[in-house]
Amino acid sequence: MFRHLFCLIVLIAVHTNKAAEIRIDPDIFGFQSAIYETNFVFPGTMWCGAGHVAESYEDLGSEWETDMCCREHDHCTDLIPAGETKHSLTNDGFYARLSCECDEKFRLCLKNANTDISHTVGMTYFDTIGTKCYRKDYPVVGCQMYGGMFMPICLEYEFDKKSEQIYQWFDVKGYSE
Repeated sequence: MFRHLFCLIVLIAVHTNKAAEIRIDPDIFGFQSAIYETNFVFPGTMWCGAGHVAESYEDLGSEWETDMCCREHDHCTDLIPAGETKHSLTNDGFYARLSCECDEKFRLCLKNANTDISHTVGMTYFDTIGTKCYRKDYPVVGCQMYGGMFMPICLEYEFDKKSEQIYQWFDVKGYSE
């Protein structure tokens, strides 16, 4: 119960104070998993959250612009389910991880929806949960620039361009990047 209350407080703080600079270790209270364990769906949406409550593909909530972004993200076919392996990458998370292309499309869609709920969904997914995406690129040998609201994320990778491209995990861009 405390974890869920903590998650709600952080979400409200981020939503009401967009300049807030809060840094936490999300594993202290099992923060990342708490959102997924509650089957939480954002107000005014049917597709935004852990799972969905829509009865059909056409069902959208009153926040339909945001909902359309979440629905498309939920239907991304380029993903690695929790605990599974694809492209020699094992997803050790408790939720599916998507291709960087799907996550970036989602980020831009939420920004274009430009509503309070779309921004809250975006900050929650991209800045709070700390997920990763995958893509095929030259092997990463380091990070040249870090950023992030709640936890450090790599904004600019250093690659070994002499080697062949491989699939690997990347930090998702922050919502405001």
